[in-house]
Amino acid sequence: MVDIDDFNIFDLVGLGEATGLEFIFAASALLGGILFLLWFILMTVGGVAEGVFEGLFGLEIDVLSSDASFKALTFQGVMAFMMFFGLAGLFVLKSDGSDPVAVAVGGIAGTASMYGTAKLFELFLAMQSTGNVEIEDAVGSKGTVYLVIPHEGVGQVQIETGGSLSTYNARSADQQEIGTGRMIEVVGTLGEVLLVKRI
Repeated sequence: MVDIDDFNIFDLVGLGEATGLEFIFAASALLGGILFLLWFILMTVGGVAEGVFEGLFGLEIDVLSSDASFKALTFQGVMAFMMFFGLAGLFVLKSDGSDPVAVAVGGIAGTASMYGTAKLFELFLAMQSTGNVEIEDAVGSKGTVYLVIPHEGVGQVQIETGGSLSTYNARSADQQEIGTGRMIEVVGTLGEVLLVKRI
């Protein structure tokens, strides 16, 4: 029987004897990979990653805003950087490369993955905006709060636009918290965020 005190996650991936720079690369790859996988799973089960990471880490992640590619670069990009920095550096070290070469290769791989992540999110945003209803057309529409709107933060609302129910990021126009399920009316826009009030 395995004692919980003897458990080491690095043993599971064959790096139980890692020391020094190997350990740094392994920890970076493992942490980045776990966070990236968690983010991906949460996004595929209904886009809940935004709310979860905002609540856990105090981050205001506005996936639908015009500067979402920058924010994606900040969060998803950092996860991708950590993962590829660790994997590439570890690969070079295990291939009998020197420490400076491993750090350089890891840095290049991490930076490339960060850049690729930013470009990927720009592509997603471009695809998302194609054929969608203009956000200004939502002004005057009524709907319900999907994710609670904090008094100074961003939540989500569901309104009917263009004949279909859509979810938008929203802020309270009067800076009052609006709870989930409350009826709202859209009174304006702030970039890609709706300004709403209770009705």
